[in-house]
Amino acid sequence: MPTNTPQTAAEIRSSFIKFFESKEHLFVRSSPVVPQDDPTLMFINAGMNQFKACFLGDNPNSYKRVANSQKCIRVSGKHNDLDEVGRDTYHHTFFEMLGNWSFGDYYKKEAIEWAWELLTEVWKLPKERLFVTIYKDDNEAWQIWKDVSGLPDSRIMRFDEKSNFWEMGDTGPCGPCSEIHYDKGDLATQEATFADPVLGVNGANDRYIEIWNNVFMQFERIKSGELIPLKNKNVDTGMGFERVCAILQGKNSNYDTDVFSPIINKIVEFSSVPYNTDPSGMPHRVIADHLRSLAFAIADGALPSNDGRGYVLRRILRRASRYARVLNQKEPFICRLVPTLAQTMGEAFPEIRERADFVAEVIRSEEDRFIKTLDAGLERFEKIAVVPQIPGEQVFILYDTYGFPPDLTRILAEEKGLQIDEAGFEAEMEKQKERARAAQKTGLSAIGSEGWTIFAEGTTEFLGYEKDTAQVKILRCKEDKGSLSIVLDRTPFYPEMGGEVGEKGTLKNANAELYVFDTVKVNDVWIHRAKLINGEINAQEFTASVNLEERTATRKNHTATHLLQAALRKVVGEHVTQQGSRVAPESLRFDFTAFSALTAEQIRDVENLVNEQIQKCLPISANVMSMEQAKESGAMALFGEKYGAEVRVVSVEDFSKELCGGLHVQNTGEIGVFRILSESSVSAGVRRIEATTAFNALNIFREESAIISSLKEQFRAKTENILERVSSLTEQLKASEKLAADLRAKIAEGQSADLFKSPQQVKDIPVWVSKLSMEPSEFSALLEGAQKTMPSHGIAVIANIQSDSGSIAVIVHAELVKKGVNAGSIVKKLAELAGGKGGGRPNFAQAGTKTPEKIEEALREVGGITAEHLR
Repeated sequence: MPTNTPQTAAEIRSSFIKFFESKEHLFVRSSPVVPQDDPTLMFINAGMNQFKACFLGDNPNSYKRVANSQKCIRVSGKHNDLDEVGRDTYHHTFFEMLGNWSFGDYYKKEAIEWAWELLTEVWKLPKERLFVTIYKDDNEAWQIWKDVSGLPDSRIMRFDEKSNFWEMGDTGPCGPCSEIHYDKGDLATQEATFADPVLGVNGANDRYIEIWNNVFMQFERIKSGELIPLKNKNVDTGMGFERVCAILQGKNSNYDTDVFSPIINKIVEFSSVPYNTDPSGMPHRVIADHLRSLAFAIADGALPSNDGRGYVLRRILRRASRYARVLNQKEPFICRLVPTLAQTMGEAFPEIRERADFVAEVIRSEEDRFIKTLDAGLERFEKIAVVPQIPGEQVFILYDTYGFPPDLTRILAEEKGLQIDEAGFEAEMEKQKERARAAQKTGLSAIGSEGWTIFAEGTTEFLGYEKDTAQVKILRCKEDKGSLSIVLDRTPFYPEMGGEVGEKGTLKNANAELYVFDTVKVNDVWIHRAKLINGEINAQEFTASVNLEERTATRKNHTATHLLQAALRKVVGEHVTQQGSRVAPESLRFDFTAFSALTAEQIRDVENLVNEQIQKCLPISANVMSMEQAKESGAMALFGEKYGAEVRVVSVEDFSKELCGGLHVQNTGEIGVFRILSESSVSAGVRRIEATTAFNALNIFREESAIISSLKEQFRAKTENILERVSSLTEQLKASEKLAADLRAKIAEGQSADLFKSPQQVKDIPVWVSKLSMEPSEFSALLEGAQKTMPSHGIAVIANIQSDSGSIAVIVHAELVKKGVNAGSIVKKLAELAGGKGGGRPNFAQAGTKTPEKIEEALREVGGITAEHLR
């Protein structure tokens, strides 16, 4: 391979960016993998996501030509690669997408010329290994490729919509695309294979690899299926970074490149298990890939949880942790690899280096929790592995609850000579997907022109830093979810962004009045959610007025949030960074990194420090500067936030300095007072403080004062003696409750003695059967007494019947338990007859039913059922 081509991953990434900068493209940094203003996405899954609005003319940054390397995660929805990761050489959950874009500037000719120039002249890829695909009817692209590349006609291949017509979704921007494929195989067999639908280009193989897709976005598809030409023709390209690294480094697998090899080498070092490129190396590949997804998602603000993207992260982590167990790792393992990833990718993506300690701690905590779950899952498997074929429902429970991939359950089953119900498992998976689709937040869409009434073209100018009211015109509007979505030419309304809630207010003119109940920003488009009070929407000028009372309160809480973060860093430590926030008129919520709860003393010190700054009446300043200048000034950035080339820095003298686009007071004295309401845990490594300011804080003080005054009257005590009196009364109450419980137990024991009269004799064993009707609490107390007073070598079956429900309890004496008699097995049989379910321990078990009328029938079968269990 020629020595002047880039060799390392860092060189390849840099070469791509510099090439397009030489073509007058602006380099735009990767957006976070956690979407900030696109509710339709769980994770950023393509380079074009942050530029969606640009394709439809909403281009507030006036981009013309752009290039970047975008962090992407594909694990859900249409782009679900999770189950393939580790099996082959090129599927990943996390990957980089190199891309270049034109927004109404250049089109097919330049995009194709530059793609060919970079690949063949700069990177020196052999032309005989390159193939091009185009949309079947795109004769323009075919001719450009023919002129530029000189490829034989047979290697400029036409395909249909499935392969070469790109669409964002069922509706929205779309257009024909042209892909570039690279032949990694033996050139001697190329002629015989490249056109094969399976073994060739666009087939299901790892020989002909797609490395670059050029999308020529020229249409918008509407609900009817019709294609409408876009106002501007755009170019959207995406190149698989890991794939092109493998080609330029002469590797057969992406995992053999220096993108992954440092991580895999560290896995080998830590586990002492050699890595192989065959299936035995799958654990190494899965862990290396999943580490990247987890680390970048957590660094950008996502956390493992039980729903949404947090649930997806938990699944990824558990899959990786399971493969760590295959490498004989029984302690947290994946977290130990974070420093290697930070060293490998920290130069291109500084956030992974800056947050490495936090990322590692979150992963460690999740691993630790899952290791316990994994052991519980193995126990559950042993319990269900008693039939020739393990039901699909049970396989799904192992997958969903315990993190067992089906192939693991299959392996465990095969070791016991069993099978799993594959079809049943797939059916359960499909049910889960349906539930997820039903629950998914589709959110508002600013993409597309369909449904919008368009009065004028343009973008929204924000006036809210200086104005509470403004004269505005409606650019477009549409009915959306029973309300109106409105885009204005200028607006004083601040949208939900950076933790600050969207503003409310009114739009009025002589002919119409609207109530704005929320303001959001979707794909860089300001959308005012409104209800029409009277009149009808028109193109005339409106007066836009923000709810001033709520804005004033929100300003105070937002500045207080900045003071809170600065105070936490001074009191708790410099490791504290913001993990999320919510700033509303009534209160504020601040999530931050911390590995233990704050002490009462720390909470007091933080609250005091914030109030000290309020008392000083410090001025607040906001200045716009370049990102580099902001960093040099020491301004703190919110990880996971998307920033442009220029940023707004909000400073509170020397106490606080943050990147922030939100609304603030002019002087800390305007806040009045700051009060912490609670401090709690959000997840591993993340704590939450809820607080409020000004009159809301004052009202809380008043409410608390009223409570204290009431207690003083009731206890006839001074303020300083109230706690002592409450403590004394609490102890008295505990003593009374214990006395009452002891009395109930003695009564129950006395009552239970009546249960053990006139037993049936089953195989010379006394079996007592009782039918009662009492309150559930009384029945529970009776059962406690019965377990203590039951005579030796006996079985008791006690039923409680109520109008709409009933229960059956089985007690087996310890001597019989030793001989194998099991109360749980007996109660299950009785429950089936009574139309209910139940279970429990060998010595005590209980069942419930909603058909109490069947209990009589079940009790008649006690003799036969107990006889089956007596040996």
